[in-house]
Amino acid sequence: MKTVIIVEDDPDIQSLIEVIFSMDSRFAVARPVESAEDAIEVVRTTGAEIIVLDYGLPGDLTGLDAARQLKQLAPQAKIIMFTAHAEIEAEFEKEPTIDAFLLKTDTTRLLPLAQRMTRMLGFA
Repeated sequence: MKTVIIVEDDPDIQSLIEVIFSMDSRFAVARPVESAEDAIEVVRTTGAEIIVLDYGLPGDLTGLDAARQLKQLAPQAKIIMFTAHAEIEAEFEKEPTIDAFLLKTDTTRLLPLAQRMTRMLGFA
């Protein structure tokens, strides 16, 4: 089973992401977290194969700051920047810690993207 960490401060979006991943029994969602600092603790103790990461988070760290730290803790994890801000996509194209960028309006693409990414990792 592949562990998914959801880093999102909006409870409705958290629930939506959980429902999306519940459609594939090969994924197990760790408890959603609302800040980058909490995500770092969860990844440190749980590990992760997929991290769905919002850019705008409460606290001192942005999603980009968190991505860099999360990738250090779990270099095998695939990080999906999942945001409502299309204008920042270019910023992430050259960022090596971000494996994919997806707008929150493209929720139907989230599960297929995660499935492709985990196949790239060698998970069935």
